[in-house]
Amino acid sequence: MRIKLIVVSIAFLTNLQAQDSSFTLKQSIDLALKQNLDIQIAQSDLEIATLNNNWGNAGALPLVTGNIGNSEARTNINQKLANGSSIERNNVANSSINANIGVSWRVFNGFRIRATKNRFDVLEKMGEMAVKQQIDEIIFNVTNVYYNLVRLNKQINATKAIIELSKERLKIAETRFNVGSGAKTDMLQAGIDLNAQLVNLNRILNQVENTKAGMNALLQRNPNTPFHTLDNDFAIQKIDFNNLMQKLETQNNLLQISTQERINLLNERKIINSQRLPSITLNTNTILNRSKSTAGFFLTNQTFGPNIGLSVGVPIFNGNVNKTQLKVNEIQVKKQAHQQENLKSNLQRDLLIAYQDYINALENAKIEENNVKLAEENNMISTERFRKLQSNSIELRQAQLSLIEAQDKFIDAQYQAQIALSTLLFLTGEISKY
Repeated sequence: MRIKLIVVSIAFLTNLQAQDSSFTLKQSIDLALKQNLDIQIAQSDLEIATLNNNWGNAGALPLVTGNIGNSEARTNINQKLANGSSIERNNVANSSINANIGVSWRVFNGFRIRATKNRFDVLEKMGEMAVKQQIDEIIFNVTNVYYNLVRLNKQINATKAIIELSKERLKIAETRFNVGSGAKTDMLQAGIDLNAQLVNLNRILNQVENTKAGMNALLQRNPNTPFHTLDNDFAIQKIDFNNLMQKLETQNNLLQISTQERINLLNERKIINSQRLPSITLNTNTILNRSKSTAGFFLTNQTFGPNIGLSVGVPIFNGNVNKTQLKVNEIQVKKQAHQQENLKSNLQRDLLIAYQDYINALENAKIEENNVKLAEENNMISTERFRKLQSNSIELRQAQLSLIEAQDKFIDAQYQAQIALSTLLFLTGEISKY
């Protein structure tokens, strides 16, 4: 009974591990987004920008300070008054309490508060865009690696099928040689071609293991952790290039960040200009002063009450610092505009290239799919002709090579279309919706 329980437990754990190592594309993306440290770093930057984005940091709220002090003293008094009396006493106790609450509120500083708050708003938006950009990059990378595994798995299946055909060809060649109707060179060449396909299979299997290690790195897992794809085919969808071009200008994260950078430079200009305008500050204090002495002219002296004032600061001259800052800001705005236009041009170029690759790969996939069907039929006919002594090994070998080439090209064309599609969706900010 105990042995049976152990066997069941092992079977359960094996099945659980198999489930944990097999992923759909969506599951792979979800795990990568959950584990990726770059996203967590970007989110930390966003949290900082969000915390900083408040009216207090912008300078809109008043500054309130409270002070209290108490002093105790022992003094000797020797006072002569105008009426002729005098006071002379040693070791007199004196105490003094001073307290005040002050409020300073800059009610106007040349619109600097509003410009600063707008700047914080922009920084928070840029933080959100940076997080989305990082998320899109992770999705893009995981998608490409995942479909590379799909491609390799398809190549494995195709190569295994070719190996079976090569074994059959070798078997026929051996039979023909043994009965004296075929040359030994045909048998030897069939064995060489079979071994070549076995080597090719090992090469693909090695690529699979290396690619799985890359996927595990994206998932923040140990490189040796098993990983298997549950999706066994590509997911190539139809797209509209004009629609993608419009989305490029409105949804591309890098373009959006560049736009926000320009807005912030304009906010910086407003902040600089605010330093050239007058500032108005409201000041108010509530003061308590109390002194107490056991001897002297005043035994107790106390004052208490509020006061309020308004101060106006007018900048007159600061060495042309503001003028210089405005000139620098103007250059920065022009520079940023050129950079944004250059970025937009490069993105449009990349989008067009990716779209052309996408269309070309789809067209090639259709052609190669037809070639695979033709090559399969040709191989079948050539095999039967070779079996019935109606052809030589060269014809059959060429038929198998054509089939191998057609299968590789068909799989590669599908993969290239998938990669081009991922690139299009990434450039237009649509890959997270894919």
